[in-house]
This record gives sequence, structure tokens and C-alpha cells, in this order.
Amino acid sequence: MDIGIDLGGSHIGVGLVKENNLIISADKFFSEEDRKDIEKAILNNIDELITRVLDEKELELKDIQKIGVASPGTVTKGHIISWNLGLKNFDLQSKLVEKYNLPVVVRNDGKCAALAEKKYGAMKDYSDCIFINIGTGIGGAAFINGNLLEPKRYSGFEFGHMTLVKDGIQCTCGKKGCFERYCSIKALKTNITKTLNIDGSDISGQYLREEIMVKYHDEVQNDINEFIDYLKIGICNLIDIFEPEVVCLGGSFSYYEGHPVLEKLKKEINKTDSTFNEGKPKILTAEFKNDAGIIGATV
Repeated sequence: MDIGIDLGGSHIGVGLVKENNLIISADKFFSEEDRKDIEKAILNNIDELITRVLDEKELELKDIQKIGVASPGTVTKGHIISWNLGLKNFDLQSKLVEKYNLPVVVRNDGKCAALAEKKYGAMKDYSDCIFINIGTGIGGAAFINGNLLEPKRYSGFEFGHMTLVKDGIQCTCGKKGCFERYCSIKALKTNITKTLNIDGSDISGQYLREEIMVKYHDEVQNDINEFIDYLKIGICNLIDIFEPEVVCLGGSFSYYEGHPVLEKLKKEINKTDSTFNEGKPKILTAEFKNDAGIIGATV
């Protein structure tokens, strides 16, 4: 039995994982007070959630083999080098080893989700794959000949921060025109709620997808079409670089399986002139949805 931890921009999720099965999970959202000392809040919330899931299953730390952490931002050698919540060179790995006396691995969250899908999920039967995590931001990973590509210096493969539009929308990373500023679910929600002149702060991804985009179909069609156009460009750029057999779309976008947005995106990608080579990869959605980070953290 392993413990998987998924750090997010708004919350922390902790789960008990056995192979590809998420046995139990619990999460906690960051409060405004937490954000004043985010390092302390992360450690305290992890401890509270680990205690909670172990107690619910009547387990102890001696029953756990290792701890895996999926973290946003740049991660190297167990350190979170940078993350937009204000973390700089946070040695989370050492702090967790000291606290729990267990092996600990800290990876970028996009890589963790990709590992779950490659080992157990949608990409398990393919050798050359791209995983694109589309949610609040955009991250991902690439596999060639079945192996995860990992740079020596940083976690790399920051798909969300390739420039899509010259001098485009300002990104939190400091650059302008980044892929995720046009194609994250957050960007889609921002554009749609702005068009409808409604407050989007409490609108969930599910409500956006299943209610607002249906009820206001005609009013928001331009926003949806623009989202698909930019997403197609970004994905096709990656297809031309890596020539994958399959592209797996994860994060919140994995819930768009069967949705008109995904079906139209597939049609656009499959057009003859969308990529350099005529042969197209399969476009799949992640099997583990938002649980992929917790499961993949333990791979």
C-alpha cells in the first residue's frame, strides 16, 4: 500500500493506492490563512489528510511502503523549484522523509498523471505517446519507445508555456501568449463567463460543461470555437514534434469524453492539412480522470 499526494492550486488530495486502485482519498482546500504561509500549510494539511485516510482504513504508517507527491510547477530532485503559489526551492521530499521515515518521490503533476495512464490506463498499449493535462493550467509528458522523457535539469515538457500567440495574453509565468492562457479549462470558463457577464468564481467545471455550455449554446459558440481552434494548433504542434501513436487528454478535459467540444476537436485534428504528416494519432481521454495524479505519484 502506498500514499499518493496531489498538490493543486486550490487544494491537496491524499489517497491510499494499491497498484492501480485508489482505495480511499480525502482532500482539503487552502484557506486564505493557509496562503500566508503556504509551506507550513502544505505540511500541516498533508499530515492531517494522511492521518484521516489511515484512520478510516484502520491502518498505520508501518503498513505503507512509500509516499509519492504530484506537484505543479518546476520539480527537480525532490525540490519544488517554483510554483505560482509562491513556493521557491521548497525541499518537500526531505521534510516528508524526516516526518514519516518512508521513501518519498516528488514529481511534476503532469508527469505523475501521465505515468498512471501509461502504466495502467489509456496509453498502456502504446509505445509513443503524448499526455496533455488540461485543467487550471496545461502540463504534460511524452513517452518514446515506452520510456518517459526526463530532462536532467528540470521537469521539462511545460506544454502550457509554449508560445501560441506572439505578444498575446500575459501569463503568470512572465511570458505572453502561452498555450494555457488560451486553452486551459480556466481560460475557457473565463471567456464564457465574460461573454455572458456572469460571476464565474463559483462555477464548477461540470456545471460549465453540462449546464452553461448547453443553455447558452448560441451565445458562447464563438468562445468555444476559438478554444477549439487554439487547442488544435497546440496539439498539432506537439504531434509534429513527437509523432505519437496516441495523444491522451487528461485533467478536467478528460470529462469531455463524448462532448461536442471534444468531437469537434478530433475532426479538426484529423483534417489533412492540420499536421506535417498525413497519418494521425488516436485522440483519447484519460481513464483515471482527476485521480490520475494521486495514482501516478506512486508509480
